[in-house]
Amino acid sequence: MMTFPVITARSWVAPEYFHARWCDVATHPEWAPGMEYIRLEEPLRIGVHGVMKTRDGEETPMMVSDIVPGLAFQDTVFLDGGTLTVRHEAHGEDTGSRLELHAQIDGPRAEELASSMAGLDRVLASDLASLIALVERERERELH
Repeated sequence: MMTFPVITARSWVAPEYFHARWCDVATHPEWAPGMEYIRLEEPLRIGVHGVMKTRDGEETPMMVSDIVPGLAFQDTVFLDGGTLTVRHEAHGEDTGSRLELHAQIDGPRAEELASSMAGLDRVLASDLASLIALVERERERELH
């Protein structure tokens, strides 16, 4: 198993707004510019399969591997020789949310795959910053 550095950020918006955005997989390209689409074969639930496509890549099989209502969304991407799992967590704090992204690669080619994905932590951090900006803008409009 190869683990990437944990990405952490904070927002004044409550955790459920981030969790809702993570669970609405069709909207991920709105805040993850490298993502072209994610399509699920069935409605969202743990174990549902689908495909994701990055703008510069090919369609890759994936699965929703965990959902903790209001807290966490986790997806697993099936790669040649391993899996990439990204867990998105939104924890409540007095002033809003503490957001965390955990990414790991498992499988017989984990080390090789992790090497080929060098910089993934920077992409995840950038995507999280974009999501925070989007959700904060949406909440500002709702509040005013």
